[in-house]
Amino acid sequence: MLVASKMRIRSPSNVASSRVGVAPMRACLATFALATFAAPAGADECSSLAPMRWLLGEWLAEGEKSTWRERWSETGPATWEGRGIETSGSDPARSSSEALRMVEMGGGVFYVAKVAHNELPVAFRLVECGAGRLVFANPAHDFPRRLEYTRTPGDRLRVRVSDGGAQGFTLDFARQAEAAADAEPVLAAEDLRFAAMVNADAQAMRRAFAEDLRYVHTTGDVDGREALIESIVSGRRRYLAIEPGERQVSRPGAGVAAVTGVARMRVAAGADELEFRARYLAVYAVANGAWTLRAWQSLRLP
Repeated sequence: MLVASKMRIRSPSNVASSRVGVAPMRACLATFALATFAAPAGADECSSLAPMRWLLGEWLAEGEKSTWRERWSETGPATWEGRGIETSGSDPARSSSEALRMVEMGGGVFYVAKVAHNELPVAFRLVECGAGRLVFANPAHDFPRRLEYTRTPGDRLRVRVSDGGAQGFTLDFARQAEAAADAEPVLAAEDLRFAAMVNADAQAMRRAFAEDLRYVHTTGDVDGREALIESIVSGRRRYLAIEPGERQVSRPGAGVAAVTGVARMRVAAGADELEFRARYLAVYAVANGAWTLRAWQSLRLP
């Protein structure tokens, strides 16, 4: 479920920044969530991600004006990474995305979303859980205050977003085919790479970039791994936001994947700041058990 739609705080044409990294988000969440939420009744039953594994994978909801995709992938024993994407039905080039996360901490499970113009992530605690039903709540938030995920027959998912009362809306998702789910680890790796570039995190970029990386910028300039990392860490080239959409993953062979997509990018070089959309091709390969970027080529769109 796309947080921008949930919160009704910005138009679908705007996109969120992938500015938050794992450690900063955990630090903010630890302070904010534990101070805001009291443990729910039956908290012992709602303190683990394990009973929620049916939610992993990719889900699609189709509406009159937009389509929504939500996907979840397991990135650690106590952490899931997610992404919500809304695409305009009338203009597929217009899409918005949100970084999502599920984390176990403080004796509970938290659904965390990062919205571009909010300094802190927004957290919802898992307060009800059972067979095929999950309820997350944040009574201190304006809207939404309650997110209800209900598994329905036919491997479908109904998501109710509300103020805890009558105000709200419902989306009906269908699980996507296994072939789409195969793309999840690749797209999760790409999302982490984008976040590492926005955060200018040298260690994370070295994990995300292959040693023989060939990175072709929209200007035609070509960088290798260390040259690209140095330009970002030094501040000569700053990625302020990278928001992907329209992504398709192909798997031409074992351990190789190609991603095509359109990204809205906000970059700065010196005092100059630019915002534009670019169509890109990214090639990934597995190295040391992880997907790493081997090649990138992009073309700025008018």
